[in-house]
Amino acid sequence: MNNLPAKKTFSDEQVIEKIMLLFWQNGYYHTSMDEIVATSGVKKQSLYNALGDKHTLYLKALQCYHQRALAACTQAMQQLEQAGDSPLTVLLMLYSRDLNQPNQPTGDLIANAVAEFGATDTDVKQATDRFYEDYLTLMASVILKGQANGTIMTSESSMALAQSLLEARIGLQTRLRQGSQPDLAQRQRAWRTFLQR
Repeated sequence: MNNLPAKKTFSDEQVIEKIMLLFWQNGYYHTSMDEIVATSGVKKQSLYNALGDKHTLYLKALQCYHQRALAACTQAMQQLEQAGDSPLTVLLMLYSRDLNQPNQPTGDLIANAVAEFGATDTDVKQATDRFYEDYLTLMASVILKGQANGTIMTSESSMALAQSLLEARIGLQTRLRQGSQPDLAQRQRAWRTFLQR
């Protein structure tokens, strides 16, 4: 009698990406396990065995979003730099990147997680903190380049400016999630004027 476990017929990464989009669209509390199962295309028990319960899946979705978003930002930064764009242009791309894309849910999964959980869930807070630390580091590194070549103001530190810009981005994400349609181009112009030397 063959007691070997059944061979897994799905890719963890592809399943997590589908579930990530579901959480991004609906939020954690408005997503049921039945919806997760239907979206994943994997039987409930197989999903539990391979990837864990709803909370574990949510943490995996946050990690997936983190990796995808940071990789996309890094690639976009490199393309702009190779094309000869200024650090300020690169920075403003990071400020407004993917805020209002027609082919994806509104806002940003990380900002949505902060809005839903605040500091009530230690694991979620650690995941969102890690993402913001990485995003902050990206922004600060670009600001440093601009300060070094004299195109970005130096009266504030690169980290202080990055923090202000990141907090403004999070605020925009919240407004978008509420159904507002802020003028992103106008916000970019205002930040450009403020940050230029």
